[in-house]
Amino acid sequence: MTVNPLAIWAPVFAMMALVLVVAYLTFRERVRQFKALRVHPQKVSTRSEFAAALKDTRCADNFSNLFETPVMFYVACIGLYVTQTVSISALVLACMYVLLRVGHSVVHCGSNVVFTRFKLFAASMLVLLGLWLVWGLTLLHVI
Repeated sequence: MTVNPLAIWAPVFAMMALVLVVAYLTFRERVRQFKALRVHPQKVSTRSEFAAALKDTRCADNFSNLFETPVMFYVACIGLYVTQTVSISALVLACMYVLLRVGHSVVHCGSNVVFTRFKLFAASMLVLLGLWLVWGLTLLHVI
């Protein structure tokens, strides 16, 4: 069953909101640490220098993560929209993916319990795989 293709943009905008929140948290944390540690930004111009000089890179690391596997999420959502094959299944999977990524970001920027973070990441990858399978099978007219 197809739905209004515009509906797929809701989880895309939600992911964008997550990126903006993590970007703000990253900025806030960097400014705080630069001031507290009296580090001049030019002294940490590379990622390795940054990691060595600053004590807390959780939000910055998470911000980078939001430009890795989520790219496949964006491609799938754009593809679903362009091919006009947005279904309830695809929409639910897209929303589940975003919720899992929000959970991953909360853990990563917060307590950073690695096993919890890993479980959220693994679950999001399975949901992303499901999203791609639903889209592929819909394109093949299997479902």
